[in-house]
Amino acid sequence: MKKLITLFSAAVFLLTSCEDKFLDLQDLDSVTEIVFFDNPQDFEDGANDFYSGLHSPKASNPGTGSGDNDGFAEISDYGTELNGYAQDFGQGVNNPTFEDSYWKNAYWYLRDINTLIQKGEEYVANGGSASEISESIATAYFFRAYHHFRLLKRFGGAPIMTVVAGLDDEVLDSPRNSRYELVTQVLADLDLAIAGLPATAVGSDLGKISSIAATAYKARVLLFEGTWEKYVGTVTDFEGSGGPTVTADAYIAQAVTAAKEVIDSGDFEIWNQNADPLMENNSYKWLFSLEGADSNPGGYTKASNNEFIIQSIFDHAANDQIRSQFTQINESRNSATQVALDMYSTLNGLPITATGNTQFMGYAKQSDQFIDRDRRMWANFGGGSAPVDGSNAILAISNVNNSNLPNQKFTTWNKYRSVREESYNYPHLRYGEILLTYAEALYERDGSISDADLDISINLIRNRAGIAPLTNALVTSNDLDMLEEIRRERTVELYMEDNNHWNDIRRWDTAVDLLSNNIIGAVIEGTEYESNIDLFDPSTAIYGFVDNYPSGVGPVRALIIDPASFRTFNHKNYLWPLPLEELVLSSSLKQNPGW
Repeated sequence: MKKLITLFSAAVFLLTSCEDKFLDLQDLDSVTEIVFFDNPQDFEDGANDFYSGLHSPKASNPGTGSGDNDGFAEISDYGTELNGYAQDFGQGVNNPTFEDSYWKNAYWYLRDINTLIQKGEEYVANGGSASEISESIATAYFFRAYHHFRLLKRFGGAPIMTVVAGLDDEVLDSPRNSRYELVTQVLADLDLAIAGLPATAVGSDLGKISSIAATAYKARVLLFEGTWEKYVGTVTDFEGSGGPTVTADAYIAQAVTAAKEVIDSGDFEIWNQNADPLMENNSYKWLFSLEGADSNPGGYTKASNNEFIIQSIFDHAANDQIRSQFTQINESRNSATQVALDMYSTLNGLPITATGNTQFMGYAKQSDQFIDRDRRMWANFGGGSAPVDGSNAILAISNVNNSNLPNQKFTTWNKYRSVREESYNYPHLRYGEILLTYAEALYERDGSISDADLDISINLIRNRAGIAPLTNALVTSNDLDMLEEIRRERTVELYMEDNNHWNDIRRWDTAVDLLSNNIIGAVIEGTEYESNIDLFDPSTAIYGFVDNYPSGVGPVRALIIDPASFRTFNHKNYLWPLPLEELVLSSSLKQNPGW
């Protein structure tokens, strides 16, 4: 851990959100923490800088293949790009690296955060007003929880850092904390944040963390850890981790409470403009590129959106854009596998594999798959990608992209903004996720969920998607599994958002099965692809076919784009290995099992 400190030099805050304040300084490089934190404004400026640590497209390159790349799905069973950006993680063939930017950056941020908290204590001890800096300190507690939670998701346990350590501080050689200790710290810091933050963030404070936003984030943490402990258990724990100190059931029950508190606050709502005929039931599609009035057919602006709970705010007029070729990256690297397409229900609310679901029109033409389907399917893969009446040609398998249905989510192909000019706001956590968290946690807690609870949660997002409500009668009469349907809703609703699918299939302990199987590109049997060589040349199928793909019309022949023989994914791959440089620098750190 000692090398971490060399990254911080003099613990300088370079406050990008308030550059004007420092224009009069002669030498920015010489500014140290000594000249900060003399008054409440210094604390506010310091807290504002923490928002640069939110992992938005501007803060990090979403195509790095790091496996924690802020919403992208290519690491999962949805991965169609095989050039090393992410599939080596999804295949389970990655190796430990000397450095890890997620480890290093987390401790960079944590040092700045702990500096502000320490200076706050000194400020109050010297007669300063605690109330005048309370919001800034609470913001620091939120971000300390945020970065520790990112470490938890990636590594399991990691050293907890709550002090400003010097070069020779013994804390740098402390043993690694377990995931159980780490989540306890995360939740404690979130409680401090909730207590000290303003109830809501509106007007000029829009985009700042509020108390209710911190509560929503707490619900995410509780569901993640509760279900991880319930389904994965201790199999990923490193040697000496000890055991859980709080039961999985207790975390899940707390997740219900936290999510319901957000719902009952009334501060957020699903952005559903489907009553407007101009929107053609496509509110979900336009939500993720919502900017000015010309960014969508209904003329809605960002101001109409009260669904994003934690978000990065961008403003084109202020020359503040995402600037990462986000549209291009989204389109190519998150194209649809057949598994992804088949996840979407038909308008009657049934999965396409449900017995007797006559609303599913099959695969004869690629366009048939979109008939009478969940509008989220059209939003993510149909609009601008699927042919009106026919099939796109299947690409020759390569190491770049092996799908003929490019992703449309988070794209601006309506040409409202060109590449590198995108300025829509980017959600890190939105109300749709909270509704899903409530439904899932409630079912996990009780083993059942009432229609009334479904109506205040999942059915609000199903209504926007244009599909029938999820009810106990629908599940029972069609021999469905309620938990599976709740998970289906989460998978399609949160596709590509904040890496939810990757986190979900790990905490549900389904990743080993999903990522050890063939990755399927398209159904071939019974389609135009069987007989039209212009649409598909079988000689390009270098990995062959599977004859029993469980499709919506039963077992069929389908194209393999990444074979199971290439995939060695197992439980060790649920977590990343600690970077080798840290193991060299500190003999007390234990590596994750299997690495």
